[in-house]
Amino acid sequence: MLDLKKVAKQIKRDGLYTFIYNEMKEITGKGELSEEEVLHLLNKNPKFLQDYKILNTQSEISNIQIAYQEILEEDTPECKKIKQMINKNREELIKLEPYENKPDSMLYAVWIGSAVIFLIFVIHNLVVLYTFWYEKYPLAVYLSYVVVSIFGYLYYRKRIKDHHKNHAMFKSIETETKSLIEKGKKDGCLKKIYV
Repeated sequence: MLDLKKVAKQIKRDGLYTFIYNEMKEITGKGELSEEEVLHLLNKNPKFLQDYKILNTQSEISNIQIAYQEILEEDTPECKKIKQMINKNREELIKLEPYENKPDSMLYAVWIGSAVIFLIFVIHNLVVLYTFWYEKYPLAVYLSYVVVSIFGYLYYRKRIKDHHKNHAMFKSIETETKSLIEKGKKDGCLKKIYV
């Protein structure tokens, strides 16, 4: 949900995106690129747009650049409906933006695995410091480690499943919003689409 002309301008002029611009210059073999050339490369090579989105996400900048559509009295009922739907979808897309990309299983595995190892470490230290369970009930102690590991794995599976569900919802709303924007442009309802 990006305005590619704005993206091209930002890549060319904004220092935050210098590495993307330099990579574009390297590929074309030119010293400088016009905004039109940057726009052409964005359309031709989706990697640049993906890099732009990732950099925005890391910098906590939203990739949802759809403008809030002001509903006017003189708008036709059809235009009002389109604007209301776009505004509703815009809010949903902003909420679901962390799920724009498919889940990175490794990322979830690392942070959930780290939490599981930390819990096992805490249990171990509590048992060693305050009880004699390692001597009297070693099976119970080791079983607690297994239980924590199983809960960690189940939580990991749940997070991946939730991410897939939210990703599918994001893509569905994104597709619907794109079609609403096209319909609104065709009907002359939308004056300013992007921020």
